[in-house]
Amino acid sequence: MDVSLTTWTELSSRTNDGLEVTLLWSRSSGRVKVAVSDSKLGDRFELHVACADALAAFYHPFAYAASGATRSRRVAGATTELQPQS
Repeated sequence: MDVSLTTWTELSSRTNDGLEVTLLWSRSSGRVKVAVSDSKLGDRFELHVACADALAAFYHPFAYAASGATRSRRVAGATTELQPQS
């Protein structure tokens, strides 16, 4: 499926001290992701997670990313997507 055609629906979001965390769901693909944006550092990344892990990743995105449940790659000046490891 072409990811560019996927429409994401916001399920929940929270903001605290410049950090915005958003839980998103795609009806067309059934996928879930958590988008994290830090306005203080100008950093952004997304965690593509299993549906069963969505709330854990939403409430603890940094711990989830560090847990090894995702692969991380940093791209300067761009949104980084973290994909589940297979």
